[in-house]
Amino acid sequence: MDSYLVAYDICDPKRLRKVAQTCEDFGFRRQYSVFLCRLTAHDLVRLKSRLYDIIKLDEDQVLFVPLCNRCIEQIEALGLPIEAHDANDVVIVS
Repeated sequence: MDSYLVAYDICDPKRLRKVAQTCEDFGFRRQYSVFLCRLTAHDLVRLKSRLYDIIKLDEDQVLFVPLCNRCIEQIEALGLPIEAHDANDVVIVS
């Protein structure tokens, strides 16, 4: 899996909500319009395809910033702390 910082600037509130909901399906919200997503190549294509169907290409923008593992480990926050990107993952062992 590769990690991406996904950030967006969407002009219309209705499209903004749809983009946010779509990103929530693939990653963890870090800021209002910024998500950290761990994606397989297939999931990256799925996310881009879903977003492509929502946004207006001449008004909106979505950025995909690839992050290496070293970069992710060095993420810092001022103010509210951030949790590790795997903190919400659950493993069930039986």
